[in-house]
Amino acid sequence: MPDPRRDYLTLLLSQYWFAPPVALWRAVELRVLAAVPFDRPILDLGCGDGLISQVLFADEAPIECGFDPWAEQVRKAAATGMYAEVQQAQGDAMPYPDATFATVYSNSVLEHIPDLMPVLAESARVLRPGGKFIATVPSDAFRRLLAGYRARVEVGDFNGAAAYADGVDHFLAHYRYPDPARWAEMLAEVGLRLQLSRYYIPAETAAAWDRANHTYGIYPQSRWLYRLLASPRLRKLGYQAWLRRWIVRRLSSRWRRLYELDVPPEGVGSGLLIVAQKPEHV
Repeated sequence: MPDPRRDYLTLLLSQYWFAPPVALWRAVELRVLAAVPFDRPILDLGCGDGLISQVLFADEAPIECGFDPWAEQVRKAAATGMYAEVQQAQGDAMPYPDATFATVYSNSVLEHIPDLMPVLAESARVLRPGGKFIATVPSDAFRRLLAGYRARVEVGDFNGAAAYADGVDHFLAHYRYPDPARWAEMLAEVGLRLQLSRYYIPAETAAAWDRANHTYGIYPQSRWLYRLLASPRLRKLGYQAWLRRWIVRRLSSRWRRLYELDVPPEGVGSGLLIVAQKPEHV
């Protein structure tokens, strides 16, 4: 089981010091995921470089399977030692027999898939009866909680607000933001029952994350200094180890409250946790 008491913010700042806003978003996601039971065997859908599973399942035996479409990511994931097996595969053609896994989980992947329903259908197919589908995704409130969107709406620039959010969508390659009701419908279409939908990343954290993407040079045409200082091309100068320590120490403290904030009851957040189950009897 993941440990909800772990300091995911500090752990991920150490890993993503070159892109601190990524660490903040991912840390909140892992804090939320760590409160969810994960039954074995587990499939990591879109495992990337394996870092997220490495942090989430630290001190546990390697999880059973991960896959990703990109060969370089598969190579990196395998090198973590976090998976018993890692494969290069597409989400709409998973190379696993029916009813193989007790849990299929996905961290910030589904929003990047143009045609999602075949991937959900494959997830349902490889789940055992009673198995769970667990995913974290940007929510239907993602666009309107961006600091840049809100600032433009406040002065009545609705077209500018929409254009700002469109730019973020394009940069992040986000295709959709279903609300919980739509998630329930999509999952039902493939034979899964929505058990839980929970918003995370409240408005204050979402706005700070959006501003930090400008500060740390993540967005195109944002401030460039930190992006330059963190560039791998400058690694040989020797100062980046100090910069990494400074970022971890500074932002572990400064962003602590943002990391720990929960969405208030009946409120919305920029992220959405989805937990669905395959019925025991079809």
